[in-house]
Amino acid sequence: MKRTALLLFLLLFSARSYSQFTPASVEGVSPGRNTTFKNPISDDVETRFIGLCFGKIYNPNSGPDVCFYSIDVIKAASFCMPNFDYVDDPNTVLDFRVCYMLRTYYPGATGPGQLSNLNNETAAIQLVIWHYTNGLDLNTITSTTVKNRALAIKAYVDANGTSCSPNVTFEIVMDADPEYFLVRTTNDNGSGIAVSNIQLSISEGTLSQYTVNTTAPDGYSVPVQVTGTAVGVITAVSNNIVMPKGTVFRHSSDQCPKVVLACPGPGEKRISVDWGALPVELTSFTSAVSGNNVELSWTTSSELNNSHFEIERRARAGEWTTAGRVSGNGTIGVPVNYTFTDRGLASGRYEYRLKQVDFNGNFEYFNLANEVELGVPAQFSLSQNYPNPFNPETKIRFDMKNEGFVSIKVFDFTGKEVAALVNGFMPAGYHTVSFNAGNSGLSSGIYFYRMETGGFVKVLKMTLLK
Repeated sequence: MKRTALLLFLLLFSARSYSQFTPASVEGVSPGRNTTFKNPISDDVETRFIGLCFGKIYNPNSGPDVCFYSIDVIKAASFCMPNFDYVDDPNTVLDFRVCYMLRTYYPGATGPGQLSNLNNETAAIQLVIWHYTNGLDLNTITSTTVKNRALAIKAYVDANGTSCSPNVTFEIVMDADPEYFLVRTTNDNGSGIAVSNIQLSISEGTLSQYTVNTTAPDGYSVPVQVTGTAVGVITAVSNNIVMPKGTVFRHSSDQCPKVVLACPGPGEKRISVDWGALPVELTSFTSAVSGNNVELSWTTSSELNNSHFEIERRARAGEWTTAGRVSGNGTIGVPVNYTFTDRGLASGRYEYRLKQVDFNGNFEYFNLANEVELGVPAQFSLSQNYPNPFNPETKIRFDMKNEGFVSIKVFDFTGKEVAALVNGFMPAGYHTVSFNAGNSGLSSGIYFYRMETGGFVKVLKMTLLK
């Protein structure tokens, strides 16, 4: 296989699972300083020594030195340090603004306007992270220097941090030949690096080899052939993978705050992917409403063996039905734009998904991220919040068949009002309101929310679980 063809058709698999594999320790804070602020959870003014945490990964006692920021203001870090019982947590989704901060500010980079006093700089960075993860009010910071720096960081991130996710440093990619795959390893900046003795396995069938090395400068292994199966799970394990900035670690008993890696370091990592996942990269999938028609648009960056897309729709709580079909482009290495119009729909909420089918009959689904709303609802209604239980934010949907005044309020178990989510005139239609318990300083427990409008009253309960 030629390298040019290989690079043209390298398509990332759809990873389905990551195992927790890398232990860590969090041992102290330096640089940092005592800082007074109002805790958004307890609503108390408190003083903590905060800044950049230091510790180790791979071996919590003697592994590579790394550094962390806390992403959990609920639990004070001081009583947890030193602590050697942390493990990486792939199930926590990092706020994209925090990810952007880790790449833009100390110690990942010299951020715009960085203070010469790193004690103040790291304290400000930590407080802005808590603002994004826990709703901390930066104006409650008593130190003028730290407060002004924190507000400046927040303003810069709000204006520039539109999207971000931790870099992938260990991945399985598909070869141009659909019977083969490769392993790729990179550093935290995305440049290919060499890693030896990567162990491979597959749940069904056989591999042409079970140990591979990756090489610089591209970071790829030799192609590995899969025989004797069309499906299965491929697993790769290495003890020398760069853990990138943005990797979240949690305490093994959840007694200490979660932390996020700010200084990359090597650790042990396992990745598992589905063999047989279709090599079609979907870069966008959007909808637009025009009267009683829904216009769907999607774009692929590349396709391999793509027969067609089936467009599927379902009404709220209904069954999926096929709304139409659009032919694919077989194998192509350039972006392709697709459109489909679903016409003459009744008023209501709809979900859409694409069923992408290859010429062998294999298929996978791509879901539209949002619900599509048409017309006005036939009745007033209040839906169960989602997610539930939640922490710290959840969404509540409600329907207005007529325009009018509506009130949606949240009460605690004693009947005390703790938040007013909606209290005014609303047009007829489908609506969604967000409730952030972090902004209200609420503790874990059961809460009730009540909707009242036009003679319609309904109460539902929800659970805040921290």
